[in-house]
Amino acid sequence: MLLGVNSAFAQDLKTSVGDNKELDSVRNKLDAGKDSVVFTAKYIRYTKLSLSKDSIVLLPLDTSTVNIQNYSPLLQPLHPTISTGNMGLSARPLLYEPSKRIGFDPGFHSLDYYALTPEDIIYYQARAPFTSLYFVSAGQKEQLFRAIHSQNVKKNWNVGVNFNRADSKGFYARQRGDNLNVAVFSWYQSPNKRYNMWASAIFNTMRAYENGSTEATDLFEPGYDKISRDAEPVNLEASRNLYRKNTLFLKQTYYVGRIDTSANENNGALPTNKVSYTLQYDNDSYTFYKTGSDPNNVMPPGINNTEFTNDSTHVQHIKNEFIYSFFLRAKDTKVIKNELKVDAGIRQDFYKHQYFGVKADRTNYEQSKFNYQNTTVLGAAGYRFSSNIDFNLDIQQILQGENAGDYLYEAKSKILLGKSIGRIELGAYVQNQTPAAIFNYYHGNHYQWDYQDFKNTKVANLSFNYINDKYGFNAGAKYFLTSNYLYFGLDNANGYNSILPQQETADISLIRIDIQKKWRFGKFVLENYIAYQKTDKNSVLRTPEFYTYNSFYFDNVFFKVLKTNVGFDVRYNSEYANYFYSPATAQFYIDTNNPVSLSSRPVADVFLKANLKRANIFVKYDFVNQGLFQKGYYTVNRYPMQDALLKFGVSWNFYD
Repeated sequence: MLLGVNSAFAQDLKTSVGDNKELDSVRNKLDAGKDSVVFTAKYIRYTKLSLSKDSIVLLPLDTSTVNIQNYSPLLQPLHPTISTGNMGLSARPLLYEPSKRIGFDPGFHSLDYYALTPEDIIYYQARAPFTSLYFVSAGQKEQLFRAIHSQNVKKNWNVGVNFNRADSKGFYARQRGDNLNVAVFSWYQSPNKRYNMWASAIFNTMRAYENGSTEATDLFEPGYDKISRDAEPVNLEASRNLYRKNTLFLKQTYYVGRIDTSANENNGALPTNKVSYTLQYDNDSYTFYKTGSDPNNVMPPGINNTEFTNDSTHVQHIKNEFIYSFFLRAKDTKVIKNELKVDAGIRQDFYKHQYFGVKADRTNYEQSKFNYQNTTVLGAAGYRFSSNIDFNLDIQQILQGENAGDYLYEAKSKILLGKSIGRIELGAYVQNQTPAAIFNYYHGNHYQWDYQDFKNTKVANLSFNYINDKYGFNAGAKYFLTSNYLYFGLDNANGYNSILPQQETADISLIRIDIQKKWRFGKFVLENYIAYQKTDKNSVLRTPEFYTYNSFYFDNVFFKVLKTNVGFDVRYNSEYANYFYSPATAQFYIDTNNPVSLSSRPVADVFLKANLKRANIFVKYDFVNQGLFQKGYYTVNRYPMQDALLKFGVSWNFYD
């Protein structure tokens, strides 16, 4: 009976559909219907390598307009810099921020602000394809474009690509920074969440054109006859630094034994045992190219050729790292307390270091090759007394190789006093670092020095920080004791602007106090950041005593959907003995005999930024107070900064 009814119904349906066009159109509409789910930012989560050291922490996308107007890496409020003019050119920190690198270091870092590293890569979990586009335009002076695309090819496997292109031409001849970053990345997680693999291929090309500064040194003085900026004569006709940094990166982790999930706020897996393996290959090159004359001798004359220079350094690096971690914690608890974590690992580094420079007898170019190896033991221990108190200790010690004896020991602790009271963060570290290779040996067409007998630089640090998120307040103090500080100084022995690596044998003390506060008065917001530094060796360690960044804006929602900020930013640092710059080595140096302090006045920018659904936009006018108290300004001796400039930027996110 059922078979007969089914057969009759099927026959009737076929006849009806064939004869009834109305039913056919209904079916077409249903078949063509779209998914009713509207994808938003909440469907995208991300992590970074720094967020996966213990368990994997997933964070939501930041779609706000916070600090969107300060897109340049040189204009970050809490990490100010000095530079030779504009984005893309050589720069260094304004405040004292010693690096925590140990082991082999070639010593070329003036363009690091524009490089993409494995630690910078963002890995996504995307329930829908995600694309982010970011574009900034300042007429013909500056262009920036960033694109990110990521999607899950499977539920537990994500792939993506980064593309960054920045071109800043500046106001003066050959004041151009040209950067390109491309990265392909992937994150795979096994269905049971025990195995994770992060992989990336990164290609950086950073091209900084060098004009040797303007010939005129009184550009902003009252009596100077102003001409077009791009018509100002410069010292170097055709010179540039070209840095390429390419990386292949692979990290794998596997959770062994029991996995806890009940106490993890981010719904991830908390391992009890974990093994990690990292393989990394770096292929970096640093080249200075010059043709033409240097009539004002901003560099010494070429040793081998006065009209042509092609100095280069090439470093290849292979890293193998293995770490085993285990965790001791109570089972089946909703609150993590009395948790012990221990890491033990080993890292093997191999370096191939090549120079292409002038021979020691100064007769011709030669290629020199050096091979180095380092074996480093890695250790970490952490104890979480409760969700409010924890303590962590990290150890890196090079036991064998070219840089044997280098170490970095660091301790940190966090104490939560209460949601209203805030939290305290304590820190300390000691570091022993071999001098960077450029301090010990350099054979270029303009500079040469051989095998300097420098001692290791040592840094001891203590830090205290108080943070209260409820009241938007952050205050901290840091103390640095630096021994055997290395720097480049002016050498006038031959009558030219020669530089030589030098070392300060006396200990240098520096104390730094940072205060940050956010105030709200109805719809008006005031954000303040103040840094105060004091050192007993300011003649060598060049840094201002006082720096401040302040942002004041009107915060409002127009038409119920357009969240808008309108206001201005002001930054200022006190006067101090500034740095000079050497194009041939891309190093900043000082003149201890004739220090030059540049005048310093506030620099103000006005901005409007708004958020509308998936898009953020901003309009900004840099250096709006130009001509009020100053015609222009310097942050490095003889290298003028940009004039007032109107900028427009937009970022747009797509989730499907």
